[in-house]
Amino acid sequence: MMHSKEYSPMMWRLHIGHYVINKLACGGIAFLLLNLINMITHDYITISITPFSLEQWVYGIIMMASITFDALCALMAPLSGSIYIFVLSIWGYIVGYTLTVNGIGASWLSGLLGLGTILLFYFATSILRRHSLTSLMLAWIIPLVCIWIFIP
Repeated sequence: MMHSKEYSPMMWRLHIGHYVINKLACGGIAFLLLNLINMITHDYITISITPFSLEQWVYGIIMMASITFDALCALMAPLSGSIYIFVLSIWGYIVGYTLTVNGIGASWLSGLLGLGTILLFYFATSILRRHSLTSLMLAWIIPLVCIWIFIP
């Protein structure tokens, strides 16, 4: 019989708040990196990879896919590290691919973008668990600076 930890309502709020800040910080890292890549390759790429803006892609689609994957993993048996990354990669590719199958853009390229972005979320989460002040900076300040600098 498994015993679950008993938390007070305040501890639940703290855990949920920490989870949300980490997800927003991961979104900040992904948004910054995708904006930098977009700025560097803007002259070389003539087609649109996705019919969405980068804000919608990172914060609307991939963040929700990451949260959904976390919820599914919480309901299932725990996965080992390499299997978790493999299944997460497949999930990211499927999310990116299915969003542009009938839309504008190359669906396989969008699938690869989904895979890369969701892996950015995973690796950023593993890095940011110990740095709460960095998480706050990446969650709130970096996206605002990116919107101010990169979006006309």
